[in-house]
Amino acid sequence: MKKHFLIKIFLLFYLMSFAQVQENMIMERFNMNAFNPAFTGSEGREISFTTRSPWKGVSQAPKINYFYYSGNPKKNLSIGASVISNKIFIDTRTQYSLDASYQLSIDEESNLFLGVKIGANTKNTNLEGLSRITTEANPAIATQNNATYPIFGLGALYKTEKFYLSASIPNFLNPKIFVDKEAFVGSEKPNTYFLAGTSINTNLYDFKIKPFISVKLIPDGQNQTHFGTTLDYKDIIEIGGGFKNTGYNNLLILIKTKFGFIFAYAYDFGTPSGESALIKSGSELFIKFRF
Repeated sequence: MKKHFLIKIFLLFYLMSFAQVQENMIMERFNMNAFNPAFTGSEGREISFTTRSPWKGVSQAPKINYFYYSGNPKKNLSIGASVISNKIFIDTRTQYSLDASYQLSIDEESNLFLGVKIGANTKNTNLEGLSRITTEANPAIATQNNATYPIFGLGALYKTEKFYLSASIPNFLNPKIFVDKEAFVGSEKPNTYFLAGTSINTNLYDFKIKPFISVKLIPDGQNQTHFGTTLDYKDIIEIGGGFKNTGYNNLLILIKTKFGFIFAYAYDFGTPSGESALIKSGSELFIKFRF
């Protein structure tokens, strides 16, 4: 009972401290549009769904669902849409956005995509689901249970056949400006994302090595760095893994079919130092269809 209560306190502190919809995914390389609108149209017309369940074994732990659609480029302009839902204990945050990307041809082998993201975040808190030991008013717990505020972001993606470089700020707007009670959403500074990767031919049985690195700069928080690589065989199957500076390792497998479907599964895990209320492991499932 005591352990369960401590977990609830930790989750409550987490949700009261961070208002932004978190895009923390293991397979961010394949879900780049979650934080960079310039990714729209860069791989043609496609639709995808990702579900992530971190903190395995923790009751009412975070749950992330991500839906993404990208249209084909028309006169170098691509339009897409995405929905990210992040549920943490009694708190649910959902981001709805429209994304537009314009393609500039640098030369025959490289392109630069410039993107813009507009939309809205909604936040809903089920206060009735919060078990309290007293009915006295607590100033740390907002009485407001829902809010909606706009988002506006920009991104750029440089891409060649063997290399890509992504830079973006998915939201410049601080939600406290648009919500009456700042305690309900918190004050935010824009997060900045960088992602780079390459493809290296091994000249051995059609194998390719695809290393990548991602960096998430979080003002007033811990910056996140993710190193990883996959081994690709004939553009059919990829197997690999990575490491994040937050203490997590991950493994993944991705399978591409000739019918346009792509399936991927990833598992991340860490080694807690001493006793921990949280089991540092989780999973992520990813499905995509390219038209």
